[in-house]
Amino acid sequence: MEHSKLEKHKFKKGKFITPWNDMLGDIGVMQNWALERLPEYIWIGLIFEEYGRKKGLEKCYEMITKLHELNPEINAPTISNILSMDDIKQEQFWNFVKENAEKKVLAPLTLIYTYRRYKIFNKLFRDNEDYETKVNRICDVLRKGFDGHSFFATDIRFVVLYFVLLQGRLHVPENILETICEYPHIEHKDERMRLVRPTIRSMEMGTLDMGNVDKRNLEIFWKRISEMSECETFYIEYDNLAECPESYLDFLQEIFEYLTKVFVSTAPLNEKYLVILGISTYAYKRIKELVEHDLYNEISGRGIIRNLIEDYIMLKYLILHEEEHQNIWNEYQYYGIGLYKLVMTRERNTPCSYKDGHVNYRYIELLVNEYMDEEYINMDTSYFDKQAIRVKAKEVGEEELYKLFYDYDSSFEHGLWGAVRESALLKCNSPAHQYHCVPDCIGIQKLPSVWKDCVRTMNKILAIIDGYISIPKQLLEEVQKFE
Repeated sequence: MEHSKLEKHKFKKGKFITPWNDMLGDIGVMQNWALERLPEYIWIGLIFEEYGRKKGLEKCYEMITKLHELNPEINAPTISNILSMDDIKQEQFWNFVKENAEKKVLAPLTLIYTYRRYKIFNKLFRDNEDYETKVNRICDVLRKGFDGHSFFATDIRFVVLYFVLLQGRLHVPENILETICEYPHIEHKDERMRLVRPTIRSMEMGTLDMGNVDKRNLEIFWKRISEMSECETFYIEYDNLAECPESYLDFLQEIFEYLTKVFVSTAPLNEKYLVILGISTYAYKRIKELVEHDLYNEISGRGIIRNLIEDYIMLKYLILHEEEHQNIWNEYQYYGIGLYKLVMTRERNTPCSYKDGHVNYRYIELLVNEYMDEEYINMDTSYFDKQAIRVKAKEVGEEELYKLFYDYDSSFEHGLWGAVRESALLKCNSPAHQYHCVPDCIGIQKLPSVWKDCVRTMNKILAIIDGYISIPKQLLEEVQKFE
């Protein structure tokens, strides 16, 4: 299935709307093939699994023709529909199936449809094959058919569509009918199938009204098959990609020791240099934490690279707009101190109920009043300079960093579901469990390493500094080698 590009989406009220959903609106909620329809057609899947495509299509054609003869009013060849027919018709149909397919083919379904509730079906297909083999055969069909676009699933969907055509409930143009009838006679590797398969799938999708389906049957199916099988959890392994990270830190330390000496000896009161070195030293301490605590593949590592990117964008933004402000470097400092003041003031109004919390409100008070009485410090709750980081990134030509990295890493900082899913949940590889997720309570799922991106971003920050306080060329060349 070809995926639509971002520019094809419609941006409405803060959302990127897919072309498909934009066209269909509220009626575009699709029925779920794997969870809602595949279990209903599992009996067809078992026939294909046993006899293969060519022979399976032949046998299914005979069976759905017989079903049509017995019950012309039935809306779809779902197993719940068949099991709901009167006893005489049901027995006639299942006997016909048994005559055209070996008993063992549908025997696995006797585990789901037990004698207590489904006497006719269970009596006809129950055999002595071992329990585990039966469960595995159902799981094999689910695995092959779970993706509604797979060849296997499309074969099942063709049988369903053909049955609806037999019933006369679906009327299609002659050219489309010819395409459908051509399907059984073309191999999947045939180039023509690239056009035929999507036609089969799209038309089958509208054949079954899930409102008329026996939801109880679906509940029984998934409950029983999930209870009969074990979770098969797996996780992805990632390398940390860090080669000699301690050496990189050693070079960074040399650079910042040098910069500090230059600042202290030549421009200790220069606010511009103070902000540049303050932000970059903060970035250095973050990457130092990354190395010292081995956070390359951890959730916390995402917070570090996100912060490095924001530090870098902010530095470029401050420099870009320096001429427009009387003292943007001073404004930036008091913007941050104003946010500290806001926290401090809130705590004064409503003292914190948590004892021994991590926020030292008295120390914050000292910082707020460090250079100016707090009564003269405003508290601006908007973005610095009224521009969100997204806008700042665009202005300084770093949209790629924002769109492809910062936005992604922000999901981890905010605990959004994408980040939760990637980092805190394992995948179960069992179709019987609907490939569900399992909490990673032992912490074995790591994440791709942030090391290379941290190094690249830190080196970009150093390049900015080098434009104002020259860094020894040899040291710059050494850190660049780590990219």
